[in-house]
Amino acid sequence: MLGGIVAVFVGLLLFAVVGEVGLRVLGYGAIFDVHSKPSIFWIHDDLLGWRHEPNAKGVYVGPRPWPVEFDAEVRINSLGLRGPEVEDVPPGGYRVLVIGDSLTAAFEVSYPQTFTALLEGKLSQALGTPTQVVNAGVRGYGTDQSYLYYRERGRLLRPDLVVHINAANDARNNIELHRMRRPFGKGAFKVDGDGRLKLVGTPVAKYAMCSAYRLTSDFVVRQFASWPKRMACWAQTKLFDHSALFTFTSLMLQQYPQLLSMLYRMGDMAVENAKLLREEDYMHRLTSRLILELANEVRKDGADFLLVGEGGPLSRLDLESFERAGIRVVEFDPIYGDDPEEVRFHHDGHWNALGHERVANLLAPVLAEELAARRSARGDHRADRTSRLD
Repeated sequence: MLGGIVAVFVGLLLFAVVGEVGLRVLGYGAIFDVHSKPSIFWIHDDLLGWRHEPNAKGVYVGPRPWPVEFDAEVRINSLGLRGPEVEDVPPGGYRVLVIGDSLTAAFEVSYPQTFTALLEGKLSQALGTPTQVVNAGVRGYGTDQSYLYYRERGRLLRPDLVVHINAANDARNNIELHRMRRPFGKGAFKVDGDGRLKLVGTPVAKYAMCSAYRLTSDFVVRQFASWPKRMACWAQTKLFDHSALFTFTSLMLQQYPQLLSMLYRMGDMAVENAKLLREEDYMHRLTSRLILELANEVRKDGADFLLVGEGGPLSRLDLESFERAGIRVVEFDPIYGDDPEEVRFHHDGHWNALGHERVANLLAPVLAEELAARRSARGDHRADRTSRLD
């Protein structure tokens, strides 16, 4: 029996080697020879965990492991933000800073198609004055990283209005220190005894690729990936992601999307549902607190704050506290109409060009109203615009 098992193993190994060589000869490559890594343009950051590499450029291709749906050129400016260089605002003009995750960074479409770029033209026209919209979104960021970015760096841009895009996965991101298959970890906030937020896990440590750590509601850092998932992650990152045979198999399984998705995400699904549900109330309370602190920091600088997101995830947050704090909340839901899939990439979930156009159309009158009210209430808005990057 042992001899039979060894023979089967050797046979499978020989088949895999021959198949790999043959497919390479036929022109097939590894999955990331075809698609872009999710961490494209990331570099380590001691405070934020990761950030964009300044002055980087390339093409973002995806979504893996599905047929290519997007193929967009991406340029990162010298400040590590997507889009053109941030110039001084002309006298009488405005600057809007948009912060968030991949919904904001929008690598899936060309920059002129992003809602931030479209907003710039719409607002300038509606207000009759130059209005600059700066895209500070970074893929994978949680509310905590957006808050830290603004507190330590974004405020140096001296925006008139800060728009935070709340994503459905922000609450989960806020309790994580490391997620499987990510090259970098991050810090996390806890609420100390007197109710203040305290950052733990910084400077950010180096985590093993196939590990997953989170900060529990008891403020304990725990590894929460089971050993089968760690093994699946190891196999995927060390073997499958470098294999033409894996890419070919993915192509063959594309007609069975549920099976392909399940197999591909075996090395990525680090959170056990039961464990996550135990933290669900806490992570939404934490997210609400982070948003309140972010709004407070923005207002300290004399700027206005706007929270935008989908109705479902927003409903889990402390909307009553937001209302008491005077935070205006805008829901994305109207952009989806009768067919939500019309505005998304089929296998990805991010907005396509039509989705970004609808987001811009939805937000333009809201932001114009906020900025016009600011001008009316304050008479002017800091005439010295040339010192905004000091």
